[in-house]
This record gives sequence, C-alpha cells and structure tokens, in this order.
Amino acid sequence: MKNLKILLSIFSISLFASACGNWNIKTGTTDFQTKDGNYFDNQNRDIISQEYNASGILQDCTIGNSSMQRRLPSCNSVRNKREKFLKQQARNQDQSFKKIEQQKQKGIIDKKKKISKILDKQISGNNFLKFDDGSGIFVKSFIKFNASTSNLIINAEVERDRNTTIESFKKLFTEDGKYIQISFLDADGFELISPVILPLNIVKGQDQNIAYRKKSGNTAENIIAVRMLARKPLSNFLEYSKVKKLQISLSK
Repeated sequence: MKNLKILLSIFSISLFASACGNWNIKTGTTDFQTKDGNYFDNQNRDIISQEYNASGILQDCTIGNSSMQRRLPSCNSVRNKREKFLKQQARNQDQSFKKIEQQKQKGIIDKKKKISKILDKQISGNNFLKFDDGSGIFVKSFIKFNASTSNLIINAEVERDRNTTIESFKKLFTEDGKYIQISFLDADGFELISPVILPLNIVKGQDQNIAYRKKSGNTAENIIAVRMLARKPLSNFLEYSKVKKLQISLSK
C-alpha cells in the first residue's frame, strides 16, 4: 500500500496548498473516496484495492484502466496468477499423491510376487547313503510350503541300491533304529530352520502320520523304492524363505 499512502499524503497536503484545481499524481487525482478498504478515483472511476498474490503476500492492484499509468498490476492479473499457481500446486500435489499410491501399490504387488514365489518354490536335495555292510540307499527329497496350513509338505523317495538285497532293504522299514534327516541350507551352506527327521520304520512313521508307499519292479516282491509323504509345521517362515537346498543324511 506504499503507493496508496503517498497518494493520501499528497491529498492531505493539497487541502492546505494554494488554490490549485487538482493534484495530478501519475494519472490519479486527489478526488478519492474510501469504501470497504478500497480507494475510488472519482475522476476516472478506477478502484485501488489489494489482492493476495501467488506468494500469499497482500499486493496493491487496480480495477480499471490505469494499471500501466499507476505502475500497479490489475487485480484480475494478480488474482489469475494466484489461481493459476494454486491450481498448479493442486496438480503437483495430486501427481505426488498418485505417485506415492503407485509406489505403494507396486510395493504391495512386488511383496505378493515375492511371497508367491516362495510359496510356489520346490526345494530339493538328494544323497547316496552307505551302510557298514557295503549296502546303501539313494534318497531324493522334495519340499514345498502349504500356506493354508503353514505346514511343509515333504516327499522323500528311498531307492534301493543294486548292491542292497531286497531283504536288507525291507529291514530298514521294519526294524527300529534309522532315520532320515533333512537339513535346510542357504546359498552358503549355512543351516537355517530345524531339520526334519523322518523314521524309516513304518510303524513309528505312521504314528507321526507319515504315509509309506512301495514302488515295485516286475513283481510285488521286487521292491525298488519306498516313497514317504509327511507334513511338518513350519516355525520360521522368514528363515525358510532363504533356504536354497536340502541336505540328506542318516541319523539314529
């Protein structure tokens, strides 16, 4: 309002000055009236007012045709610039919000994909296990995670070595003493969650709800392998997600 104060000061001085008709200040005159905080120039019908600009600062402006002569912007131009700025700010905020939402959704989708990949993955391992008498078995194991029950589904196939007789192979599943141990390793071979231990003895295994099914050759007596199906609760999903391979061994 600096210009307005100057105009009013000059207007006040003019009351005491020599009898001149009007003071010609740029194109304004001393013939001002005030109303609702605005100044009216009765000579050219212009209004000197104020508007908040784009920076939020109250700025002097004119309503009429004397903007150039008074060296003040028109109130319309100040208002238009402010509204344009506010609209641009709103668009920027909207775009920022959309970007944040898109990133959030992408993060959710990526997390779901990662979890789905973990749930769908099948971990496997195999090993040839040799006994003191020279006989042996070849064990293959596959494990998947069941999200609905939070259990590990374990498939193991114990295959008879050609140097192992059918009778000694049968004894593995009828006599007490031997267990298959399945350990969970990360990419560096570091053991993670607790190993799964499966009894070869059918009676003991059935007490743990383990299913046994023999795989025969040309005749029913010619047993080639025994397949085992077990389900075990998973205690640590985070550690399981880092498992890359299985290690098969015998335990007593």
